[in-house]
Amino acid sequence: LVAATRDDIVMIEFGGKPPRAYRDEGDDEKRKGKQQGNTLRAAIYADRDPGIPEDVVADLLRISHASIQKLICDQMADNVPVATCSGPTPSDYDLMTELGLNIPAAISSPDELRADREFQELTAHAIIEDAFHFVSDKLRDSALRLFGKSFNSGGKQESINSATGALIHCGPSLLPKSVRGRREHLVRREILRLLVHEFVPETDGLRSSYQDAVLSDESVLDVLASSVHERLLKRAMHDSAVEFGTRGDGRAGSNHQGLITVRPIESTVPLLPDVVHGSSLFSRGETQVMCTTTLGAPREGQPVTNPYASTRSFEASKDCENDPYGDLPVGSLRFLKNQQALESDLNSKRVRADREMTGDSGILKEVRSAFLHYDFPSYSTGEVRKGGPAVNRRAVGHGNLAERGLLPILPPPAVFPYSIRMTSEVTSSNGSSSMASVCGSTLSLLDSGVPILAPAAGISVGLVLGERDEKESFGLLLDITGTEDHYGEMDFKVCGTESGLTAMQLDVKRPLPLDIIIEAMQVAKEGRRAILSSMEQSAMESSGGVIQHLKPRRKPKHTAPRVEVVRFDPVRKRDLIGPGGAVLKQLEDRYGVSLDLSQEGQCLLYGADASVVSKAKIAVMDLVADVEEGEVYEGTVIDIKDFGAVVELLRNKEALLHISELGDREGAEMSKRQDPGGLEITKRQLEIGQKIKVLCIGVDPVQGDIKVSRKKLLRKELAA
Repeated sequence: LVAATRDDIVMIEFGGKPPRAYRDEGDDEKRKGKQQGNTLRAAIYADRDPGIPEDVVADLLRISHASIQKLICDQMADNVPVATCSGPTPSDYDLMTELGLNIPAAISSPDELRADREFQELTAHAIIEDAFHFVSDKLRDSALRLFGKSFNSGGKQESINSATGALIHCGPSLLPKSVRGRREHLVRREILRLLVHEFVPETDGLRSSYQDAVLSDESVLDVLASSVHERLLKRAMHDSAVEFGTRGDGRAGSNHQGLITVRPIESTVPLLPDVVHGSSLFSRGETQVMCTTTLGAPREGQPVTNPYASTRSFEASKDCENDPYGDLPVGSLRFLKNQQALESDLNSKRVRADREMTGDSGILKEVRSAFLHYDFPSYSTGEVRKGGPAVNRRAVGHGNLAERGLLPILPPPAVFPYSIRMTSEVTSSNGSSSMASVCGSTLSLLDSGVPILAPAAGISVGLVLGERDEKESFGLLLDITGTEDHYGEMDFKVCGTESGLTAMQLDVKRPLPLDIIIEAMQVAKEGRRAILSSMEQSAMESSGGVIQHLKPRRKPKHTAPRVEVVRFDPVRKRDLIGPGGAVLKQLEDRYGVSLDLSQEGQCLLYGADASVVSKAKIAVMDLVADVEEGEVYEGTVIDIKDFGAVVELLRNKEALLHISELGDREGAEMSKRQDPGGLEITKRQLEIGQKIKVLCIGVDPVQGDIKVSRKKLLRKELAA
């Protein structure tokens, strides 16, 4: 998003997109097999850096600006009229007369009032100019000292990465914000003293007007002091940066190295106990953030739109001890046939809505699986706020910017099927807390075991320009503080990986040429690489070698939920859901896991205990598996007839074990008619609930009827 005039840039908003779960290689995956396709996809995303190179972004900005220039030129050529109110615009004289306001006696027409106003404005401007030049002659050296002129430019500056041009400050301690604020306050007090006791305008007319204004309103001096103070410090910051290469907090160095020096960086990972899935503390100068990462199931993501907000959850189900069918396998047909009350409840409108919220129906898709919560409390700036909203527009905007910078580095759901909640608590702020949140959140993601595509960092770049818009004498400031943001001309927040950008935001106080912005992108790139190098070293030291080379830990912590993935033929989804969702509900209640189904034939299982999740996975695999001829299965006898027994295989499939297939002895008795019926023969060998191993000897391809044999399995075992 670019806003610009014909010659300069006014605003830029940029953010990369998070990776999609599946891209255009889906057809190839079907041809090569699901297992090979998943491996290929994981390899593609593991080697892919989500950052967009700076030269590509620069070309996009040039194209955007050229389009805007063409649009403006076309509008100017066509003389597009500007929308205005109908009728003539009344003058101030007419409005004052209409409202009954006092008009000086010497003024009798609108032209005279307009001329008087212009004269007053010119007089005020001339007085301000005289006051500024007078104070500047007296205090220019003091103002330059505010921005580092007196600091020793030979201080120790070490580069974290010699391959980059940016430096990390490792010299004397930088001046804190409180000390710099007191210094500025003393300068302003001296400016007010000079204006009261020493300043006199040069000409008689200005002198008389100045004295009359001061006598009529004493606040004129305070307003004049504030104007002169603002202008003096703005010029001093420009001169100290362009001429001496120094900064207000003490960053300095030869060859103007102070302009490309990042404040000291410290980071700790992990910060909190393992009960938190991922945590970190990141500090850059006086800006400090505490970040955490929490992993959960996809249904635990942040809903964007929730049409079922009034829906209640299921009531607690009965304990298995009081359930006469609790011992039956999950999804058992006998269980379903004897649970009319459960089926009735699951078919209710309320429960169907709850099932849709899990994504089983494929209807509700507006759930954000990854998001950042950014908190900027008042104490982070040393304030105590009473009342008012807990979150203001600034916090919302900065949080969105940090989130846009993090989303492109997250793995796609096909590779890492978790919902990811990141938080950033700003504990202290003095410049670009949103970019610090990108750095801290990256470290907490690594601590939680999220396989990010590439580590990301953020930095801000400022700009100083001459008063007459002298673009040839500008200076770019890396890692600006709050003071430099206030007196500077630009706040350019840039975040990305070592190779490219993921998000950026440009705020300017006056339009700027595109060349300056492109140069600022390169400065931010050098600073970003230096920060990543510092993060790599500190993460390895503080984690005890668990996090090396900014790579995530091998697996999530033991407190994180466990996930298993079962892929199956989509036509078998109905067997997993059951009538009214009864099978799915039974799985969740018995194993205490969370299940999410997709239309593509994928079941995700989540739970706190890895062993329980594994058992639930086996149950799901049995439910969606097909019975194949020639395979051996362990089944449960669920009914006995005079012609044989009914055996349940794979939890929801009934097979016929004919009496002639029980064994050689039973078959001989039937042929000799030594027993009045087959029921007694079957009951002597089997009982309801007994688990037996059988061999599948046939599956009807049309009706789906399954025939099994115990006799042939025994012969096969004896032969072996």
